[in-house]
Amino acid sequence: MIAIRIPKSQWGKAWRAMVELAPVRLVTNDPIYEVLPAHLEMLSGRGFTYEIVRPAATVTREKRRAAAG
Repeated sequence: MIAIRIPKSQWGKAWRAMVELAPVRLVTNDPIYEVLPAHLEMLSGRGFTYEIVRPAATVTREKRRAAAG
């Protein structure tokens, strides 16, 4: 998956356009979203700006098990 950050000034219109195309997932409250390559093509085609970011590492199942035990 690709993670992006959208400027607050464009967020509302960009969000509506993205969810019409396919599901989008909020990864952090920053806000950073996981999107598909088709979302990037659509955003670029409609003139929206975005920043591709690297989301924080997620906790793996093994790490969760180690912490629980």
